[in-house]
Amino acid sequence: MNLINSIKNTITFDYNTKKNNFSCIHIGYGIDNNFARCTGTSITSFCINNPSNNFHFHILISNISSDNIIKFKLLSKKYSTIITIYEIDTFFLENLNLPTKQYWKLPTYFRFILPQILKEYTKLFYIDADIICINDATSLFNINLDNNIIAAVAEPNNKIILQRCSTLNLKRNIYFNAGMLIINIKKWNQLDIFKKLILELQTNPDKLECLDQDALNIVLQDNVKYIQDYYNYLILYNRGKNLTLTNSKIILLHFAAIPKPWHLAWTLSPNCNSFTKNIYKNYEDNSPWKNTPLVIPSHYKDIRRYAKYLKQHKLYLKSLKWYIKYSIAKIKQLYIK
Repeated sequence: MNLINSIKNTITFDYNTKKNNFSCIHIGYGIDNNFARCTGTSITSFCINNPSNNFHFHILISNISSDNIIKFKLLSKKYSTIITIYEIDTFFLENLNLPTKQYWKLPTYFRFILPQILKEYTKLFYIDADIICINDATSLFNINLDNNIIAAVAEPNNKIILQRCSTLNLKRNIYFNAGMLIINIKKWNQLDIFKKLILELQTNPDKLECLDQDALNIVLQDNVKYIQDYYNYLILYNRGKNLTLTNSKIILLHFAAIPKPWHLAWTLSPNCNSFTKNIYKNYEDNSPWKNTPLVIPSHYKDIRRYAKYLKQHKLYLKSLKWYIKYSIAKIKQLYIK
């Protein structure tokens, strides 16, 4: 099975009523079924804040549920837009023996594939599912790549990032976040970037802490246009950046840290404040995923984190209950190993 043949099904919902009036903006996501709700929320945010734009959203996904397919159809209809779902058989990628981690599963590599699937188009805006658009994004859509392969936002320089640059031998000591990429599709495919990325991952898996993102930084370091941070404004912890958020300039808000806003632990986390608390929920409530229950922590690391947050908020009995759950989950994990 080759890459393109691994697309086992394609579903397009086209309720676009603006197709003859505006050029199309292509936005892509690479997910599994667990991230359908936030992808739908991300799409909702683009449509609400850019009502005059003609969008075609491309979702590369593994194991999508029938319920989520119906919801994407409803979403396409509600916002008069185009959504294409590409169901992928991951067997091709599995055979490449690519490294994975708890928060970096196989779908993280789907962003490598989208430029080949969308080869008839010129430019792709790749967006992580945990990114929402909170203002008009016209300036983003108008960015000229100036003959570069991608445009991206550099992560804030601090000790951790500088160490990452050193480990990866990045010439300019600049490390970009791959959650938002503007991709020159033609150049990406002409230079066979997919093959170069896979080779990097297979050759140096031990030094690639952030897997696909590290590989992208290595392979594309000489072909990046660096753009302002408000096009991919990162909500992170322990990165040495003082987060003073304002709504006025941020275009894309990236919930890069754990827990996410759709997690049970979100409202207790350090990243939840008066600005961030409900901003994701407000968009999800305008999508077909409204009233979807919050995700309860199941991995022992997430359970421990939630227990710690409960303790910090002086919810001691509840915290004890979750620490017990953490101990049981940790033992089970050790037993499985």
